[in-house]
Amino acid sequence: MFPKKNYTEEEFIFEFYDEEIDESLEDDLPKIQYEYNNINFKEDLNEEQQEIVNNLKGPMLVIAGAGSGKTRTIVYSVAKLLLSGVMPSEIMLVTFTNKAANEMIKRVEMLLGKRPKRIWAGTFHAIANRFIRNYAKMLGLRTNYIILDETDSKILMKLSIEKVNTKEIEERFPTSAMTKKILSYSINCNKSIREVILWKYNQFDSDRVIEKLKEVLKIYKKKKAQDNLVDFDDLLTYWNTLLDERSIAQLIAKRIKYVLVDEYQDTNYIQDEIIHKIVIQNPEQNVMAVGDDAQSIYAFRGANFQNILKFEKKYKNCKRYAITYNYRSIPEILDLANNSIEHNKKQFKKKMKATRPSGLKPFQLNLGDDEDQAKFISNNVLKLRDEGFELHEMAVLFRAGYHSVKIELELQTKNIPYEVRAGVSFLEKAHIKDVLVHLRVIENPFDEIAWSR
Repeated sequence: MFPKKNYTEEEFIFEFYDEEIDESLEDDLPKIQYEYNNINFKEDLNEEQQEIVNNLKGPMLVIAGAGSGKTRTIVYSVAKLLLSGVMPSEIMLVTFTNKAANEMIKRVEMLLGKRPKRIWAGTFHAIANRFIRNYAKMLGLRTNYIILDETDSKILMKLSIEKVNTKEIEERFPTSAMTKKILSYSINCNKSIREVILWKYNQFDSDRVIEKLKEVLKIYKKKKAQDNLVDFDDLLTYWNTLLDERSIAQLIAKRIKYVLVDEYQDTNYIQDEIIHKIVIQNPEQNVMAVGDDAQSIYAFRGANFQNILKFEKKYKNCKRYAITYNYRSIPEILDLANNSIEHNKKQFKKKMKATRPSGLKPFQLNLGDDEDQAKFISNNVLKLRDEGFELHEMAVLFRAGYHSVKIELELQTKNIPYEVRAGVSFLEKAHIKDVLVHLRVIENPFDEIAWSR
């Protein structure tokens, strides 16, 4: 039904070492002694970072504020383990993007002068895929299962909904995209379908709707099994199931001796469970959870910052470290950030310290609406340009793509050249171009390019 995807580095399932995906956990790998470059840790790291790198045994929580050299600390920790004789295949490095994991491995390679092959590095989903390929038969899968991307998952969910007579109920039924999200929240947050409905989609709070939803999800699950398909949520579910099998969990513990997890504040229930099940199999419980409770912004995806707040309670004799020197921001911005989180009731108390010299104080300006905001921004861009600043030295940040619309129109009106660094410029979007070519044809009926669109 669905073609096999050739995923790129930026997509979900990316393996650093494709030739090793089929490697079995039961295989005894040869203990190869690698020759690495020496590293001057005292020269390269500050005192806080050195303390972490020198104490990698046992469970550890690292609270890493923004701009504090978190990635550097993780990279040097991996390098220190390898220099200490730990085999690459005994290290698991979990990140939230494959790009981040790839960058870290490349930086480790630059430090050591040799690429450390066989490290279990990648996202939760990428690493889960490697485990599941090894034990697909135990899970009722064929080893050549196909991983559905989000688009294909929604298509399959739509087909599943069509198999259920939702017209016999008067209430509105969730779309395929909503139904997929409801299922995903249920899996990742350990909640029942009803609990998710009450939490996120209370417009569907009806016994009849919920019963139909359960029917749809059964069909969706059956279709995946019949066609040997796995979606992203299945990857975590199957991995978690494997770890409940004692013999498998012990094999994993025998192989993986050190676990490092980046952005722990962004983990959800099932991800936290997976890490715990792996770590507790090892008597030393060598796990490093790195993150910042003050930077948790993915609750809408099911992330639970309580995972990082409660981490120390899950592991006996857990050490806690903090890296607090900020290398990114001026003191004035840090003061604002520190003050804004000072009164958080649930947090690890910390105060970030700036290493950069002082600069201008940030200020807040309250304007009437988004049009006033766009005019204020464009006028100040022109003012700064007149004062000698180059346009490429200025940046306008916004929280969501649609917030840029009025700003872009105002910049266009004032003939201020700009570049959208993420997403697509408002005037470059397909539906906007379609509207514009209609206007071009009205203005000039001989515009052949406009007619061709």
